[in-house]
Amino acid sequence: MPYKKRYFLILLVMMTTGLISLIWLEYHRTPKKVTLTTETEIRVQAKDLLASFLTDEASANKKYVERIIEVQGIVKEITFFNNRYTVLLQGDGEYVCIMCDMEDDQQSQVEKLSVGDPIILKGICKGFLMDAILLNCVLVNQANE
Repeated sequence: MPYKKRYFLILLVMMTTGLISLIWLEYHRTPKKVTLTTETEIRVQAKDLLASFLTDEASANKKYVERIIEVQGIVKEITFFNNRYTVLLQGDGEYVCIMCDMEDDQQSQVEKLSVGDPIILKGICKGFLMDAILLNCVLVNQANE
């Protein structure tokens, strides 16, 4: 019986150490930085991206999530909250759009945008929660320049 107890305690300590290590690594993980020179993995139209998520979310998650994608679309709205800009790109419907959380260094470029402008943004796709979510976005091109 003492051997079983000893092995159980050793196993418990190893599992606890492993769990603490995983939590620490996840907490200190640095997010991907997106710049204009960062390689784009996928290029897609805003309406096509939204259609993918609306028709088969599981398949779209496998294809787009955690990848650096370029999205071409029309500016629906620009918001500024908590010192961060968010650009919403139009979808097919009134209620579905792509939320693009912009990088801090993009402030001057975002301030030049207007509702209705055709643009191309690059960012990391995080998934779909009523809208498609892109983080760390940079403005690649503005068609009216």
